Amino acid sequence: PNQGGTTGVKRMTHYRQDALRCLVVLADGACKASDVAKRAGVARAAALMRDDHYGWFERLSRGVYGATPQGRLAMTEHGAEIARLGLEGGA
Repeated sequence: PNQGGTTGVKRMTHYRQDALRCLVVLADGACKASDVAKRAGVARAAALMRDDHYGWFERLSRGVYGATPQGRLAMTEHGAEIARLGLEGGA
């Protein structure tokens, strides 16, 4: 969904879309990474949440992740993309 000439604008990459898919799953509460991967359809969910490049995920215990306040804000900011991906009702 990137357009040319988007200098200075955060691009909607496949990685960011996968992170949003994981966030939608975590909107219902903390969850095991393996469950997030299954429900979100993101095979790399555990690594994505562990690496946490956007500051959207927090490790609560071994293999269990939740959304940070920044992650919940991202869901609002990227609501249009979440809807476009068909995720508004959960993954």
